[in-house]
Amino acid sequence: MPAGKLRMTAQQREFRRLRIMGMVQAGYSYLAIADSEQLSKERVRQIVVASLKVKDEGTKGDLALVQMARLEPALRLASGAVAKGRIEAIDRLIRVLDRIDKYATVEIAVNHDYAGARERLMRKINRVAARILAEQKDASAAGAAADSPTPEPSEEASGKPGWLSLQPLENP
Repeated sequence: MPAGKLRMTAQQREFRRLRIMGMVQAGYSYLAIADSEQLSKERVRQIVVASLKVKDEGTKGDLALVQMARLEPALRLASGAVAKGRIEAIDRLIRVLDRIDKYATVEIAVNHDYAGARERLMRKINRVAARILAEQKDASAAGAAADSPTPEPSEEASGKPGWLSLQPLENP
C-alpha cells in the first residue's frame, strides 16, 4: 500500500457512493464527479453501475434511465437556446437528442414487456405435453400387444411416486 494513501472505511466508501449517486442524479458529468472525488472517470462509472446493480439482474435499463435523467437539464438549455434563435445551439440540441434516443432505445429493449410471452410459452408446453402423451399411448399400445407387458409402478403399490403423467394445460 502506498505510504501517502489511507484506505477508506466501509462507511466512508458508502458515503462516497451516495455522494456520487446524488451528483449523477443532479446531472453532473462523470468527469466533474471524478474531479471532485479525486477518482478516474472510469471508476466513477464503475461505482454508478455497481450502485444500480440489484442481485445479478441487468443494469442496462436502470443505467439508461439515469443517463436520460442526467440529459434532461441539457435538453432544456439547448432547446431554450434554439427557441431564442441561437443557431450555434442547434448542434448541441441535436447531440443531446441523439444521446437521449440512444438511451431510450436501450431502456425500451431491456424493459420491454413481451406481450403474449406467457401465452406462447403455455402453447409450446401444451404441444410438448401432447407429443409426450401420444408417445406414451403408442408405447402402451405396443406393450399391450406383447405377451407379457411390464406393469408400471404405482404410488400405492411401492410407496414411491409413480411415472410422471403429463396432461396438456388449459389456458387460465
